[in-house]
Amino acid sequence: MSFLDDIPVVLSAARLVQPLKDAPGAVTVIDRAMIRASGARDVAELLTWVPGFQTGHKNGSTALTTYHGLSDDAPRRMLVRVDGRSAYSPYFISGIEWAKISVDIDDIERIEVFRGSNAAAYGSNAFLGVVNIITRPAADTPRYRIRLTEGENGIQERVLSTRQQFGDVTARLTVGRQGDNGLAPIDDTYRNQRVDARIDWQLTPDQEVEFHLGFVDGRARTGLATDVSDPARSADNYTGFGQVRWRKQLGLGDEIKATYFHQEERAIDAYRIPFLTFLVQQGIPANIAAIQMALLGVAADGGVDVDYATRAIRDDLEFEHLLNPRSDVRLVWGAGLREDRVSSAQMFNTDDNIVIRQARLFANTEWQASPRWTLNAGAMLEKTNETGLRLSPRLAANFHVVPDTTLRAAISRAYRNLTPFERQADIRFYESSTGKLVRQSFQPSPGLRPERVTTREIGVRQEWQSGRSNMDLRLFDERIEDLLRRDTTATNATDPRLSPALWKGDSPRYYNGGYARIRGAELTGLYRPTHDTWIGGHYASLDINSNDEFALGSAPNEQFSVFAAAQIHPGWHMSLSHHFVGSMHWYRQNKDRLKAYRQTSLRLAYRFSARGARGEVAIGVQHWTDAFADYLPSLTRPTQAYATLRLEY
Repeated sequence: MSFLDDIPVVLSAARLVQPLKDAPGAVTVIDRAMIRASGARDVAELLTWVPGFQTGHKNGSTALTTYHGLSDDAPRRMLVRVDGRSAYSPYFISGIEWAKISVDIDDIERIEVFRGSNAAAYGSNAFLGVVNIITRPAADTPRYRIRLTEGENGIQERVLSTRQQFGDVTARLTVGRQGDNGLAPIDDTYRNQRVDARIDWQLTPDQEVEFHLGFVDGRARTGLATDVSDPARSADNYTGFGQVRWRKQLGLGDEIKATYFHQEERAIDAYRIPFLTFLVQQGIPANIAAIQMALLGVAADGGVDVDYATRAIRDDLEFEHLLNPRSDVRLVWGAGLREDRVSSAQMFNTDDNIVIRQARLFANTEWQASPRWTLNAGAMLEKTNETGLRLSPRLAANFHVVPDTTLRAAISRAYRNLTPFERQADIRFYESSTGKLVRQSFQPSPGLRPERVTTREIGVRQEWQSGRSNMDLRLFDERIEDLLRRDTTATNATDPRLSPALWKGDSPRYYNGGYARIRGAELTGLYRPTHDTWIGGHYASLDINSNDEFALGSAPNEQFSVFAAAQIHPGWHMSLSHHFVGSMHWYRQNKDRLKAYRQTSLRLAYRFSARGARGEVAIGVQHWTDAFADYLPSLTRPTQAYATLRLEY
């Protein structure tokens, strides 16, 4: 785990700094040493070490991560936060878009993964779990840093970072470029360019301000050369944000904090479908298709223009107050406001912005009732302009049998506010020369209720070596009601249709007809005699019972992982990880079910220093055990070797 004053602590489980044995649930901590030893190029890769998580790749640029299944190609039942900023994308289907996070992996101090619902602390997007990414203070980074990576399958990475001091102000600027050739056998090469900055300003001994700025420019190949309705093309995405966080110490451990951030996202993805080609792909011979076009009044050069251009703007303001009313009680409370503005004429059949406003009020308290008992209670009250008030409470009790052995139990209720796409998607395609409706691929779903989950869990945690080595067992029962399902019904569109023969006039929509009960166990263990030497692993077993066939197999019944690292000789470090994932499928038909697979990765590094500079040369192999599929059986991730050079001064 992590080393803060030699005591393993968690910073974000209940918005309080707590020893892990006092946290109101199971938390996995991945620290900076583990991140470097992994050889991972993004955070999504690291989540394979967290029990209960499923990861996959829709294409080269789109990593998918979900906790306990229940996910399609846009996972949206967990929350990712970066230095207090929600990275949950508000547009299209919504979810976590890892490629749009500007933070470089070497600038991350630690990652805390709360396994289970944490809406009581962070709101409705934390429906099944939270990933909290905490970056290094600017002063804690090298004056200059460079990282170069080259590898098979087009792996290429260039990162340059600098830290500068200006009186009471310390600033870090990191720029980088990353990409590879994606998955076989499709054309999905991608390249991302990133800029990320952090500025720490110590106003007074008890008062500081943080500024965070970031921008990501991504270009990726997408589509298929053999599919005229989704042709091979390039799509562009742009994401930028600015954040300011003010913190003041009030004495006796009390603190107030205010955070504001503004974020904008834009996607450009447009193409044209020639109507003649479209008919031929439907199995109609070309000569008959031409006659059919003439009978329908479609011009010879007619077609369907598709434009998935999307823009999203988010503004978020939050106030937080930490206080210690008694020596045995700590309390944090706060309030926040958020506004999302989303526009996409193709997705929502309107040029107007869709506006979602949210207000929230939260409180979490920790009571050290006795040397053996720690009680946590908290709740989040939320309201949006699309739903009424919703209260998400949690109650947890931790019993310390002896100082290093803890039993815990918790119960919580949470709601997931639905996305703009789920409520208002209205995707229509028109033939350009006639202006008539060719097809509607999704229609609005009015009257939806938020999904609801009730979680009950018990666990035991055992620590050794002042907590640096540990074992944690979590047994859970998650009952989800009002789960969204899809059905197909008559269209709501009244526009003239081009041809009933080409489209019979129905389209899918969502409705609250599903339920799921997820039960299982997660076991983690870590033996860590020194900071750079450890062996750890996890095992997860879960069972999903649901009336939705897509949900039933959306997580493997079993998965396990082993990860080890050691200094094998002065200056030489080696790490090895091995993962097994049982058979599963994402929210797709059973024909797309994935076989169980294993993957092994190996990394060997030599660290050196000379004349005030530090460096590392590393070579590694990912997916050593053969190519495997983790999203669709037809898309495989190849074995790939790489080499990395790091220099710091």
